[in-house]
Amino acid sequence: MDPHRHSESGLRGRPDTGRLRLALFLTLAFMGVEIVGGILSRSLSLMADAGHMLTDVAAIGLSLFAAWLGGRPRTFEKTFGWRRFEIFAAFVNGATLWGLAAIIGFEAFKRLRTPTPPSSLLMMAVAAAGLAANLGIAAILRSGRDRSLNLKGAYLHVISDALGSVAVLISAVIIARTGWTAADPIAAVAIAVLIALSSGRLIRESFQIMMESAPSHIDPEDVKAALLGIEGVVSVHDLHVWTISSGWVSLSAHVAKRLEADSDALLAAAKTLLKERFGIEHLTLQIETAGGDCSTASCGEESR
Repeated sequence: MDPHRHSESGLRGRPDTGRLRLALFLTLAFMGVEIVGGILSRSLSLMADAGHMLTDVAAIGLSLFAAWLGGRPRTFEKTFGWRRFEIFAAFVNGATLWGLAAIIGFEAFKRLRTPTPPSSLLMMAVAAAGLAANLGIAAILRSGRDRSLNLKGAYLHVISDALGSVAVLISAVIIARTGWTAADPIAAVAIAVLIALSSGRLIRESFQIMMESAPSHIDPEDVKAALLGIEGVVSVHDLHVWTISSGWVSLSAHVAKRLEADSDALLAAAKTLLKERFGIEHLTLQIETAGGDCSTASCGEESR
């Protein structure tokens, strides 16, 4: 058994907690502005956008907590540390977005049945301020979204909230020009649909990681074929590829070799191939010697 490549590279590249804190402060501040503006303007879409900002606060706060927890050292009981908590946090963020979308949709249905004329000018002013705030917060979080699924969840919250502010602005302009008050709850429904769509991929990705599925960008069959292409390899079995946390892909496999093949050379070739072609550095390979005469057809059948 080769315990090599149990590297700590997966522990690098943690989210910038300073940026997350700044994003949290700005989101809290503008959420308060939107709540007050929504109450004063009697706008459901503005209150929906404020509710979305509340989930932004939860998402960013959870990201901060996950970043702190993920940085804690490993123990004998938790051999991978707390890194996978960020995946759980991302799943929770996505699920809360779906819950919020359902609530907004229900409130919009009630508002359509009993219209309440909102103050369009106040709606426009508050929505414009909220849009500017969301774009600024998104710029803060943008650089780290590809390194962490958890941070990506917070980023998606903010982006969908920015688009929600656009919907509020459009509805406010329609109401101001035409007096059609139904534009407000319709905009709220549009925000709810946007929230549900933006969170669907996040939920799917985090669920796949929790189920230890192979990463979407790596085909285990391609990995097996590549290993079989190494000189001296007869067969590959018990191959597993999964994700520990964002950007931390692991692999384990049994590799059967010809009797005359050098184990160390084969191992070095496999490590180089997996790193350069698939980006996998955290791996465990068990090298075995194939039995029988590997020049016969039976070995070829075993390797397929």
